[in-house]
Amino acid sequence: MFSKVLVTLDGSSFSEWALSYAAALSRRCGASIELASVHEAVSGFAYEEWEAAAVEWTEEYLRRIQARLDNELDVPVGAWVGSGPVVEAILSRAEAVDADLVVSATHGRGAISRAGLGSVADALLRHSDRPLLLVRPEKGEPAPENPGLDRIVVPLDGSDFSESILDLAVGMARAFDAELHLVRVVAYPVEIASPYLPHTVQMNQTVVDQARIAAEEELAQVAERIAEEGLTVESKVVVDSQAGHAICAECQELNADLVVMATHGRGGLSRTLLGSTADKVIRSAHTPVLVRRPAEAT
Repeated sequence: MFSKVLVTLDGSSFSEWALSYAAALSRRCGASIELASVHEAVSGFAYEEWEAAAVEWTEEYLRRIQARLDNELDVPVGAWVGSGPVVEAILSRAEAVDADLVVSATHGRGAISRAGLGSVADALLRHSDRPLLLVRPEKGEPAPENPGLDRIVVPLDGSDFSESILDLAVGMARAFDAELHLVRVVAYPVEIASPYLPHTVQMNQTVVDQARIAAEEELAQVAERIAEEGLTVESKVVVDSQAGHAICAECQELNADLVVMATHGRGGLSRTLLGSTADKVIRSAHTPVLVRRPAEAT
């Protein structure tokens, strides 16, 4: 499934949550690991001696983690320290080592995520065509030693874009012997008919019911195709005015271990590339999110 996983680290315990999930993937998929950290000079405060010391500390930090993983995993583990703009450096390194997955915590301290999801992770999502696993650390909690992924939620909207993620979802389900839960959200309209017309509420409900029935039939067909491959899969259609909220609620109800979704599509799932649904899920769900930007949108 994955052969090379690049893990972004910044020296914080927050960022090492990404390391835990990358190691779990490596154990399941046999993927080699590339540890990457980027030193970005702080304009106006940097001087040569301090910069050299910072790079030396980062190199030693990665060497310690590399040695630990060498003892734990039966795969090659590389370590790399870059410099310059963080996102550009990460993308360049991912291309150089031909990484087919980038794993990153959604926040932390230090250069790798100085401004949280709004900068580095968001930029990676928008500019990389490689799958990206975003892990949101739990404040005050240590990173899990060997996280399991038993229940995987896959949001779909009926579009080819959203279903382009199914190969990753199926691959993860096979690797971790996990259940797949397909979720489709039918948006309840604020207003379909004019409030000045009679029976407006009934008209709205009728339209929603028709959309829900059609969505259930389409989603059941997708689930049937996946089940034919020998996987455990369930499907559910939810009516909600906010798709992101509905997906997060399903994750909580199912106690999901992972969300796998495309970063955009047409229709109710995400009308504005990342700006609505995927962004809401990444920011709000306590579940790791595996996303990929479809090639057509790159």
